[in-house]
Amino acid sequence: MWLTKSRTYALYAFCICLLSAFSAASAQDIPAVVGMHQNDPAEKQAIEHVLSIYTTSFSNGDEAAFSSILLNDQVPFSSTAELHLDKAEPAHLQTSRYARFKQAVFESGKHYQQQFYHVRIEQDGALAQVSLDFVTRDADNHGGGYGWKSLTLLKVNGQWKIASEFYTVYPLPG
Repeated sequence: MWLTKSRTYALYAFCICLLSAFSAASAQDIPAVVGMHQNDPAEKQAIEHVLSIYTTSFSNGDEAAFSSILLNDQVPFSSTAELHLDKAEPAHLQTSRYARFKQAVFESGKHYQQQFYHVRIEQDGALAQVSLDFVTRDADNHGGGYGWKSLTLLKVNGQWKIASEFYTVYPLPG
């Protein structure tokens, strides 16, 4: 066997040194301004308030309140499943599906409860990204789904608005 114990240790040490050298070189190549976002705790609170309006209006079936936190009714808004990404033509991909969501949540007569977990907010000036886990339950039969969503928000005329939402969704177990 060509790899003796001492050669194995030597190879291991060489790999560690090589990785360290590349890591150090990569860190030195990053400009100091990278990651220096203009964020403010007050803006984070304002974004958290938008998320509170989201879950409250969703759970109460309040379409007017929900619409008030959207940039407009044409925002990209879709589950990844309904986009059929595995066979989609990128040039023809239609992501503005808010009308379907609105019909299901606010016009169907069904009532849902939605809760957010593991909320992560990144903000730089008038742009914010929120990613979170969610659970949606049908209030009548307690079925529902769960998934992960990513929202993009823009601050327009002093107000944070949801400019896009994409999410995964899976049926709740059992």
